[in-house]
Amino acid sequence: MNFRQELKGAAAKVLSTTLCAMTTLALPALAQESEAMKKGEAAYQKMNLKEAANQFREVIRQEPGNAKAHQRLGAVLAAMEDYETAILECKQSIKLDGKNFLPHVVLGQVLANQGKMQDALGEFQEACKLKPTSFRSHMDLGFACTHMGKIDEAIAAYRKATEINSKDASPLINLGVLLAQQGKYPQAIEAEQQAITLDKRVPEAHINLGNIYAESGDTQSAVQSFKDALKLAPGHPNALSGLGWMLEKQGDYKGAVENQKKALKTVPNFSPAKRRLATALAALGDNKAAETEFKGAIKLAPRDVTAHVEYAQFLEKQGQRESALSEYKKALEIKPDSKIALEAMNKLAKTK
Repeated sequence: MNFRQELKGAAAKVLSTTLCAMTTLALPALAQESEAMKKGEAAYQKMNLKEAANQFREVIRQEPGNAKAHQRLGAVLAAMEDYETAILECKQSIKLDGKNFLPHVVLGQVLANQGKMQDALGEFQEACKLKPTSFRSHMDLGFACTHMGKIDEAIAAYRKATEINSKDASPLINLGVLLAQQGKYPQAIEAEQQAITLDKRVPEAHINLGNIYAESGDTQSAVQSFKDALKLAPGHPNALSGLGWMLEKQGDYKGAVENQKKALKTVPNFSPAKRRLATALAALGDNKAAETEFKGAIKLAPRDVTAHVEYAQFLEKQGQRESALSEYKKALEIKPDSKIALEAMNKLAKTK
């Protein structure tokens, strides 16, 4: 099952949900538990979810007040995507044992998968309160805060996760993305570099670092970061598109087109690559193909402000003033505070 998507920049990584929430099982304690509970735990560890569910149900039949069995069953059912029943089991576990953080984690993950992010946020906050040393709880809290637009709170959650487990690169990878969103590029770069030091095998950290360098204006370092990512994952669409983006900035338009096409061959509906392909084609003077790609990018991602702005700029250069104004207006409808769209539209509106 999918716990939506963790940040990881443009290369977001899918999390396996409730299964993470059960990795904290205290296996040595199994000797004091019933035979059905032991079988359920063993089946879960082998990822035999159907058998695990049957065994945990048997425990609950024998011991209706067993909070742990309800929590385990809730987690297994969530992994099987039986969300509604999983919610009931988690809530029953919480009712029976209000001090256990795990049912709050599982419940929060299920709610997040249902798009109920505000409710999920509350569950993750409660999990962190009940167990301040839970790495998983703080990672999930960071995820929920990010999707709720609570960037400062998300940064704090990921920093705490790093304190809890200084050997895991994941919180640093996400932290770098958020710091870059705040324009704190040196700190963002440091976070991604620390992640790479911990685990050089994760292409997302290199891709994020490339994006951060690009946003900060360090094109050469961005190129190297995207190339480093491609050494680890040769066909990674985000790395290919990022490299093409930087090659375009360096004036290598043919190289830019080549890399964007490679990215789109891997993921045909990757709208940023389509948008970047359009600008590179326009730079080469192939306006017909560029317009096709711009329209394709907007069709794939109608609320992509950058796509509307770049298409408007393209139209403006073609002398299509009214069409350009229309695209700028669409960009501002999506993001009223888009400075680049507002300035460009006002400038164009004053010209005759």
